[in-house]
Amino acid sequence: MPSEIPARRRGTGRGRASAQPEGFYQPKAVHEEAGPVVEFFGEDGRRAGYDFSKLPCLGMHADLAAAWGRRIGASGGLRTRSAADGSWAAVTRLVRWLGQLNRPPATLAGLTFSHLRSFDQHRRMTIADFSVVTEMSQIRELLKEVQPASLLREDVRDYLDQPGHLYGRWNAIKTRPQVPGYSDREFAAIMSAARADVVAIRQRLRASRRLVEQFEADPDTLGDADRRQAPGLARMLRTGEVPASSKERVAGGCVSDPVSQRDLAGQVFLTTQDVLPLLLLGVGLSGRNAETIKELAVDNRVLQDRAVAVNLRKRRRGKTRSRSTIHWEIGSESSQLHTPGGWFLLLHELAATSRDFSRSERVWSIWAGDVGGSEDVRAARKATKGHIDPFAIRLGRQLQMHRWVARHGLMADAPTEAADSEPEPLKLTTGRLKKTVEVRITRAVGGHLPSASRTNTPDVSFLHYLRNDPRIRHWADRVLTEALEDAEASVHAFRGQIMDERTAQTARHDPQTAAAVLGTTADKLAKAAAGHLDTLVASCLDFEHSPHSAGGNCDVSFLTCLRCPNALVTERHLPKLFALLDWLQDELDSRSVEDWIGRHGITWLITTRLILPKFTLAQQERARREAPDSLPIDLLDGLRESS
Repeated sequence: MPSEIPARRRGTGRGRASAQPEGFYQPKAVHEEAGPVVEFFGEDGRRAGYDFSKLPCLGMHADLAAAWGRRIGASGGLRTRSAADGSWAAVTRLVRWLGQLNRPPATLAGLTFSHLRSFDQHRRMTIADFSVVTEMSQIRELLKEVQPASLLREDVRDYLDQPGHLYGRWNAIKTRPQVPGYSDREFAAIMSAARADVVAIRQRLRASRRLVEQFEADPDTLGDADRRQAPGLARMLRTGEVPASSKERVAGGCVSDPVSQRDLAGQVFLTTQDVLPLLLLGVGLSGRNAETIKELAVDNRVLQDRAVAVNLRKRRRGKTRSRSTIHWEIGSESSQLHTPGGWFLLLHELAATSRDFSRSERVWSIWAGDVGGSEDVRAARKATKGHIDPFAIRLGRQLQMHRWVARHGLMADAPTEAADSEPEPLKLTTGRLKKTVEVRITRAVGGHLPSASRTNTPDVSFLHYLRNDPRIRHWADRVLTEALEDAEASVHAFRGQIMDERTAQTARHDPQTAAAVLGTTADKLAKAAAGHLDTLVASCLDFEHSPHSAGGNCDVSFLTCLRCPNALVTERHLPKLFALLDWLQDELDSRSVEDWIGRHGITWLITTRLILPKFTLAQQERARREAPDSLPIDLLDGLRESS
């Protein structure tokens, strides 16, 4: 791959017309220098050049370059720099592997299906199967762009036309080991360290800018040290140029000192060292993935000092759904580093001075100097006096996370099975950090996925962030256990009356005694036996004085009867109770377990654990045979107004 040339592309967007050349224009995607070079201009504003001259199998270069130009062109499927880089890596691996064969193919016509199958098997020896499937799909998509198709052998064309190449990939992805999010302690430690670094960055830059303002307004109020330092800071803020630093060598003479120059620039500008803590804090506060945070646009609107409207770019959603506007809470000045809106406005403020020179369309801008990189990159940096968007060329900037973890002494939790083992350094990734935020939000809203899924659909949140996370599973198990314990406690508090076989015999010979045992009168007991007091699955001994309606007429669901002290269950109610159990089973099949427990768990426990055991098996069998096919379901949840 040739040198990456960062260039400012004219911004497009709502209300801005796209730049167009005059007359008919056909871009030349493939340039012939020492070998074919294919230029890429991504929809994300990033560009690159892909050089085939550094690959073996010279006879393939021209045809592959033409196919690659179509693959990354306007009608191709690769429209971002990261997608193109990933596909290019797969293609170069194949070509280099072909070049290592004893008899490598001289042209595309020499490429066989056997070559592709052997390369597939070779890759499966070193990487996971699902990664190989993805890699081979990129190679197939490139070969499909070869024109004319007759350049390929017939067996290769047949292979490309076969369906089912991605069969099993989804199952492989679902069954691969999932890395869980961070524990509450680990997450708190990461956020605390990132927040502390951002506080130091804020204090450093604001102090320097206050010093410059005071120097320009009234220099006589400054001390000698500040008066000597202020002119240099003011010059850097005004011109964007950072003076070069040097240090003496042991052997004599001087050599440039980029570290000292970076520290000097860091007094007034953000530098490379500041990117990681700002990025981590943004991911942890917003719950957005790192790609989205890196792509934040500089444009924003502050709404009544309470929220900020931010323009997001969400990758992997297609061109028409890749951009959206979201509103982030700002909070008070003291909570600036605890809300996503406060964090964004702080980043916007801290990067503003560097952005004046880099002309970045994204909120990010740092001073990186003109040391390192190719000649073209150094020239481009020199034109902006060393100020760049750190993610302008590619999103995957190396941020040295392991060094940051070591500097803050962040340690991972010891595994449960090895609680006495020595703690290990925390393995920090922004993906795990985002997953942790998803888990925390899900717990905060009680597991309601439509409310918890802020950045993805509920299905995506469950499959990719929550399903295999041990902490969310532990939390869900605990919630279900507590719900069942609450339901069981409510069951044990059951206060209804049950007329079992022994009480029924007493009622036939001595109604007064039976009524006293059941806490009612002989008259009401007779009416209940005749069915005059029936509700749905029980008799109500006092409809006019319901404990569920503040002592007035009962107006609650008939399902509440089974936990009411006014209820009386007799043998004649058993058939309807069995019909009720059948209906509860149908409800369980159509609802989630959590929802069913909340709605019907107590009713089911009262019926199966407290009522049915009071009757003999013969009574239950007879009632089961007499159970109606259905119940008046519309009455179960109480009366409703007619529409």
